[in-house]
Amino acid sequence: MADVSILSLTDELDKFFLNKYPNIHFYALPIKFSGWKVVNLGNIVGQIDEIISFCRPDIVILCIEIWDLILELHKKISDKVAFCGICHAMPFLGSPLNPTKSFESDVRKFANKQILKYRKNYIIKHYREFPKIINSGLLVANNATVAFYFKKYFPKSLFWRQVPHVTVDPLKTTKTSDIDYDFCYMARMEKGKGVEYLQDLFNRISIMLGRKISVAIMGRADDKYSQEKLRRLLESQSKSFSVRFFGWVDDKTKATILSKSGCFIYPSIYDNFPTVVNEAMAYGLPVAMWNNLFYRVNYSDVESVSAATPFNVEHLASVAVNLLQRKSTLSRHSIEYIKKNGGSRSVAKDDLVLFDEIINHYERNK
Repeated sequence: MADVSILSLTDELDKFFLNKYPNIHFYALPIKFSGWKVVNLGNIVGQIDEIISFCRPDIVILCIEIWDLILELHKKISDKVAFCGICHAMPFLGSPLNPTKSFESDVRKFANKQILKYRKNYIIKHYREFPKIINSGLLVANNATVAFYFKKYFPKSLFWRQVPHVTVDPLKTTKTSDIDYDFCYMARMEKGKGVEYLQDLFNRISIMLGRKISVAIMGRADDKYSQEKLRRLLESQSKSFSVRFFGWVDDKTKATILSKSGCFIYPSIYDNFPTVVNEAMAYGLPVAMWNNLFYRVNYSDVESVSAATPFNVEHLASVAVNLLQRKSTLSRHSIEYIKKNGGSRSVAKDDLVLFDEIINHYERNK
């Protein structure tokens, strides 16, 4: 029956939660970014510290993947209060397909080959802080892929928790037999998340099917590379494919588009556990992706998710065509996976177990 306060890094609070949980104290603190950097970081950390000092908690758990905040809050408050961050991804690393035992080696490969200059400079500047923070017991992996990397690079880390990250409740999804889009792609786009393969992929799929295909794309292009690739894709529509770009959409629009799509394509090598894949599966979509680590760890036994040899666009196109043609029989496998692994209730239950483990750890090591 502990007192709980939740600080949301947004402009305003959701009145639904305020009314539903009257015994929880909610606070709002807007946060802005420039690339990977938090704008006015010192001021933000100071305001968070003031709220923490006002609430006077026994433990602070940070449930957001912002390295600047993890690091600066660690410096600011870890000597005053027990503090733990929950990792949804691997900062500075992306998702190496064949991780070595050397964190430094893989970081440098990633920084030099796969990303843009502004991020390379940031990673090289800060990545050395990561092992020290992990080995202090401050960071916990909250999904199977991140746990795999933690164990690979930092075997002396203190504890793990593999929580499926599913944000859509499958029982609330709408179903329709109408298909407006053969394929769908959705991402917060940046280099490595697959937008660079789409034009070639759609052309090959069109040839295999012997007709023009329709495609829906949702999301936002966050770097110049993805912006240029997306622009070229939209300008290159032809007899092979037509694309409707919706941009960043609300949940209602997303639900409508997914429920009217045939197959979800996600040729990303960057993610550790892509929420968009689970959202697509909650609407009964089969999924085509690369045979990378987050596929092997999370989806390799799911019949409605198929993987192609990484970077082999011809292979991925054939996988996508096969899934589209079998959608009517594969949909139930996607929905069954989500029902088994997610929905807000089961995620909340797993989070409570994770919080208990964190609190028990700090109790044992006061």
